[in-house]
Amino acid sequence: MLKNYFRIAWRNLVRNKSFSIINILGLAVSMSICLLIIMIVMDQYSYDSYHSQKDRIYRVHSTEYQTNQGETASSALPLAEKLKREYPIIAEASALNSEIGGDVIYEDKFASGGGYFADENIFKILDFSFREGNPETALKKPFSLVITSELAEILFNNESALGKTVAFHDKDIRATDIEEGNIETDFGYFTITGVLNPNPGKTHLPFKLLASMSTMKSLPEGSVLATDEQDWNNVWTNYTYVLLEEGKKKSDFQSILDKVSEEIYGSKFENKHSFKAVALGEINPMGIIGNTTHVGIPKVVLLILGVLCIIVMISACLNYTNMSVARALTRIREVGIRKVSGASKTQIFAQFITEAVVISLCSLVLAFFLLQLLQKGVAGMTFDKYLKISFDQNLPAILIFIGFSITVGILAGLLPASYVSKLNPINLFNKLSGVRLFKNLRIRNILLVVQFSISLIFIISVVLIKSQSMHMLNFDYGFEKDNIVTVKLYNTENYSRFAQAVTSNPSVIEVGASSLLPAGGWNFGSDVVNPDFPLDSISTNFFDINSSAVDVFALEILAGSNLPAEGSPNLVLINEKAVGEFKFGSVDEAVGKQFTINTNGEYQNLQVAGVVRDFQFLPSIREMQSLVLRNREDQLGFALVKISNQNQAETLAALESSWKEVNPNSKFSYKFLDEELLFIHQVLGDVSSVIGLISFLAVFVSCLGLLGMATYTAQTRIKEIGIRKTLGSSTPQIVFLLSKAFLVLLGIAVLVAVPSAYFINNLWLNFFASRVSIGVVPIGIGVGAVLLISLGIIFSQAYRAATINPIESLRND
Repeated sequence: MLKNYFRIAWRNLVRNKSFSIINILGLAVSMSICLLIIMIVMDQYSYDSYHSQKDRIYRVHSTEYQTNQGETASSALPLAEKLKREYPIIAEASALNSEIGGDVIYEDKFASGGGYFADENIFKILDFSFREGNPETALKKPFSLVITSELAEILFNNESALGKTVAFHDKDIRATDIEEGNIETDFGYFTITGVLNPNPGKTHLPFKLLASMSTMKSLPEGSVLATDEQDWNNVWTNYTYVLLEEGKKKSDFQSILDKVSEEIYGSKFENKHSFKAVALGEINPMGIIGNTTHVGIPKVVLLILGVLCIIVMISACLNYTNMSVARALTRIREVGIRKVSGASKTQIFAQFITEAVVISLCSLVLAFFLLQLLQKGVAGMTFDKYLKISFDQNLPAILIFIGFSITVGILAGLLPASYVSKLNPINLFNKLSGVRLFKNLRIRNILLVVQFSISLIFIISVVLIKSQSMHMLNFDYGFEKDNIVTVKLYNTENYSRFAQAVTSNPSVIEVGASSLLPAGGWNFGSDVVNPDFPLDSISTNFFDINSSAVDVFALEILAGSNLPAEGSPNLVLINEKAVGEFKFGSVDEAVGKQFTINTNGEYQNLQVAGVVRDFQFLPSIREMQSLVLRNREDQLGFALVKISNQNQAETLAALESSWKEVNPNSKFSYKFLDEELLFIHQVLGDVSSVIGLISFLAVFVSCLGLLGMATYTAQTRIKEIGIRKTLGSSTPQIVFLLSKAFLVLLGIAVLVAVPSAYFINNLWLNFFASRVSIGVVPIGIGVGAVLLISLGIIFSQAYRAATINPIESLRND
């Protein structure tokens, strides 16, 4: 019987090509998006599945004391040792410190990467396979280094790495390879004690190297921020992993962490923290927290993607339902014959469901090819550079795809199959006069309004995202950013030699230096006190520049003078915002004023040399804040080279040559400042592309639904149209008659969508200090696009019905 159902379903699919193509295309486009979302979700839930003891492994997070606020993935360094020593249910505990990452140098070869200081217990908790070395001893001695096979191949080719001595220059590269500092510290020489095989799956703990924890005590002073093994205040740069004894639960471990937190922090007045047990399987995906060890998609984003998947697929199923209902009216006699011949309701139901499943499976084939195109699109987006989403189509994924397709087919065919199977066979031979499917169209009208409202919201959102992206691209930062090459100094003494070497280059206009790049996402904060108001502590921002940087950035000095060329740690520049917040009166009155700044617990007296016009030193999405520009040569981390816009490739080659000549021990690492500031625009562009694709999909499936309803309306009123034409109604009158109900629905959709789009887009636009307004243009573009397409579909179907010869429609009545 099932074979017969599929045979008949295939014949109907081939016979009704237009109906089949529209349904297959609609389902395939929607399904491809859903398959992409399914693969992204599967990728994010595939982390750390290869660890043999994964059900017993936990990471300890930190929160504000006795609250769940301010959660970070990090914890205190001495926590691991205390847990292992005092609590028997802890089978193993290991501590990691993230403050190592840079260049590993062997002879004339070097490889870069980030990692952790760690102890040997980490190998007893997490499954890391050694290609060379012994996991029990690899991290015992100081200056021991375990590297990945990737680094080993770069440094040693096919040679054994074990026992080799390498130099290590720390550059503050994080293990995620996203954050890379610009200060270089010589950590000395390490011995390679192990080489790891590649991980068999995705991990939340990516790294290129592990150094023994005992090394931290022997490093140069100041090279690592927190070397005190009993420092419970630093919960920002350390991580704790625990393996519980068999049979112990998360609640048992959490009660221990509560006791430890109370013991350590209960009597303190500040720097109080609580600890939270997080199972290995909960680490990814999870909520938005701080100090994560990897880049992942937050659980709330996956939830939003899941909701979008459901919305998209339900819309496609409803469109299939609409088309099936319209098509069912032409199959009334077929159903009648089947029923008279003895077919039961169940058999009729099964036949229509089978047809829906066959169409859905055909859609799956097309969706799979569309999925390949979508994957390439996602792989080219900025965020995937860090997410590295895996789209491997393995057997479980294929089975999920097939199951998903069958489910979609059943849901899509459920409504028409249920209704048609219940029809009275006696009335089925009266053609359409005796059969009126869904006399009450209220639910379908509501669904149509919802579909078009969603389409409108998406289109308006795309227009606004594009507008905001262009606005940010043309944002006036208040400082010069074009044709400025930023070169990482790594050592502050590299600057003077480099600046002297390139000044004679005719393509170099100006050379300066700064501790960070304005608007690049980093800023330093501190508290200042105006002596005239000693009880008021004011939070402010600061960074360091030399006097030449003022010219490179073309900062406008409104009052006073520039910083001294020879450098002075006590004379500073402030911006206009600081003049008001520091209560210095006018910009002219601010010159010469003194104030005190708190620098890492030490108070220093500073004097205002000049006031600069406000410029956007924070990311462009943030509001203007107060700023102090200091001039400490030992804090400078970037050389700023303003170059001509002519022959820039030759100029860059000359800069690199000069750098290698005067600073042969440091790598020449450069970027253009304007390109650095483009990152947020690239992300916005990616988001607009994704939303644009979903918008196209929303409009596409909505129009298919509209086509189904328009076809249904025309077919059920065909005799009425014939009678009206016989009585003298004109074609325009009939077109208007058939279209007016749809015009009302579209009007309602506009009334619903416009305020909804305004509210939704205001939510994300409020994150930008400088933003575009939601005006008539983006709303008009969205409404106009949807109305133009919709009216074209409605009028075309109405005109087609209105031009049918009334003799043909009334022949049998």
